[in-house]
Amino acid sequence: MSTTIRKMGTAAAADRKFTLDEAKAIVARAKENGIVSASEKTSLRAIMAQHKDLFQAGALDTLKALVDPQVPGFPPPGSVTTNLTPAGSDRAVYLNASGVFTTSADGKPPANDLELGDAVFRAAEAADNARTPLLGTASKDLRAKTFEQIKLALARVPADGTPPAGMSKDQALQLRASTGSVLLDLINASPEAELRGPALKTYEALVKAETDPRLRENLVFHLSNAAATSAPEVKSVSDALLKTMAPTSPPYDKWFANGNKTVNLAWTVGEGEFWKGFTGYLKNNGFKAVGAENQHGVSTYEATINKPGVGETKFRISVREGGTDILAPMNDKNTQIVGYDGHSNWGRNMTASVKNGPQTDDGADGKLLFYNLCVGKGVLDKVKDKYGNAQVVTTYAASNFYTDGQGQMTRGEGVQALMALVNGVAARADWNSLHTNMNKAADIGWGRTWDNYITPISTQTREKVLDRDNDGQADYLDKHFNYSTFKVAEDTAREFAPVKQDRPATVLDGTKVLVSANMINTLSEFSGILDRVNPDSKVIAGGWYEPRPGDPKDVVRFSEQKGRDGKTEWVMSFNARYSHMSEEAMRATTAYEFNRFMQDSGKLRMTPEDSKLAGVLVFAQSLAVDEGYRDREVFTNFLKRYNLPETITLSQVTTALAAHTGHNYAGDSAALQNLKTAIGAAAVEQLKKPEVGVPVTVI
Repeated sequence: MSTTIRKMGTAAAADRKFTLDEAKAIVARAKENGIVSASEKTSLRAIMAQHKDLFQAGALDTLKALVDPQVPGFPPPGSVTTNLTPAGSDRAVYLNASGVFTTSADGKPPANDLELGDAVFRAAEAADNARTPLLGTASKDLRAKTFEQIKLALARVPADGTPPAGMSKDQALQLRASTGSVLLDLINASPEAELRGPALKTYEALVKAETDPRLRENLVFHLSNAAATSAPEVKSVSDALLKTMAPTSPPYDKWFANGNKTVNLAWTVGEGEFWKGFTGYLKNNGFKAVGAENQHGVSTYEATINKPGVGETKFRISVREGGTDILAPMNDKNTQIVGYDGHSNWGRNMTASVKNGPQTDDGADGKLLFYNLCVGKGVLDKVKDKYGNAQVVTTYAASNFYTDGQGQMTRGEGVQALMALVNGVAARADWNSLHTNMNKAADIGWGRTWDNYITPISTQTREKVLDRDNDGQADYLDKHFNYSTFKVAEDTAREFAPVKQDRPATVLDGTKVLVSANMINTLSEFSGILDRVNPDSKVIAGGWYEPRPGDPKDVVRFSEQKGRDGKTEWVMSFNARYSHMSEEAMRATTAYEFNRFMQDSGKLRMTPEDSKLAGVLVFAQSLAVDEGYRDREVFTNFLKRYNLPETITLSQVTTALAAHTGHNYAGDSAALQNLKTAIGAAAVEQLKKPEVGVPVTVI
């Protein structure tokens, strides 16, 4: 479009008169898609410089206003200023009569871009937390003025341009993110076609122009879930944008460019019982070994599949054993698919692999990663953080396999799903077909009420476990992308005591909150107690909350809601006064508190002593499977904070956990009975008291 703008400028100056109407026509052209890009501004500046002596009254000022939009002036005297946070639950922000967001109660507009960014940030937070559109009570006229100010704010920070003076790249990104959240609120608040239509067009242009993949995904996802999508014209735009977030097929255009017909797969199998069964299944399904097979080296297998309308595709898969180096091939340009089939080691195999994995220049664009392990979704956020452009398939819950008399895998859901993937790729199938067939191939997990393989089109599920802005709130809930998170140093000496942070909860780094929520779901999968109430991973990270005067002295809060699938889900929020708590302590505490919440809400029906000990069991199991080494110290501080009998030892609990049956590693009735016997009758009697097992009030 910038070329068109320059041509319009040349045509306007041809008669040696550059009129106001001609300037307005150029402005309208530049604003046609709702935003003004950096290249368009460059063209406008070139026009102003080239034809500076030809402008008639008002024409030059019209172009200048578009190139360098200024913070608006003070609203008219006597105008009304609206308080957008009257309940005081968010930091104060106001909307003046000119549609300007401001932190001043008298309506005085921001004095510079940083003040503007702060005001719009607060408005976006308020919109994110509001049950109904924040601008829903504003008049149509005021909403129209607000839309004009939103466009001015976006013009200050185009995605392809340099931030204005005094503003960093991150601050410019944050202003775009905040403005996008407010714009979505405006779309939801505006049923009028003459306002909603242009606002939607601006939102669409904002998404398409955005260069940060995390923010772009956030904007797309929340438009798809907006109330306004009940309108066909909004849903049409949303559906088109959703395809950019959820690719319709694997990256075939990259894989099969220039006549290539070979797909290379780099596969790691878990050490021990997986290699023989995995490679045997390959050979039973048409793959042949190329060269010698070596369980302790790298073995290569090939198969050529001919599909009608496509022709032959050769698949070459290299197989090796491992566990903490799964992602080593992610920067190999000759590898299209990287995969793993083995134990998760409670997610530690994948988290270690992310740490050990190579950096890539393009976020692994063009790669398909399929890691088959138990509850793979729990580490999806870490994977996408490092390899943001890769397409990823992983598991929702446990992945099952059969073994022979020697404990060796004979067949498993992972390799079965892999064969469905290979056959689908050979036919150039789209993700709808691949998703269906991979999940159909996973036929060992009887009784599931969910698809166990999460693919790139599993949008809702992915957003419940991703936190792209690291603020602790799952993207599923987080309409406001918060880029400027502040990480609080862990204070292990005082981690069970509340500390007032010097930053608001909205800007604290919340990575540990997301990890903790995801770990509840993983522990529930392997608990004979919590699987009664959370068999299908319905805990979602809700980020930090800042306690207000008079609030209960909770460490963790759970709130129940109906999900978009109609099922009950629980949002877990962590008290910001404990943001200094270590990840190992936070994970374990969250698990204990979830068990306590389930008991208090009547979902679990156990005796008081059994319920409290079930919480202790799951607390200890979280410590056993984290990556920290302070288990005894954390456990001792936990007993004190929760007024539990200090005669209970971690070794007693660990021994009791070993008495579990089946796959109930996080505890069951057998482990519970073992622990009751170990701690003795006196401690069991103490646990019956209501004040035992609850947080001690800390002043």
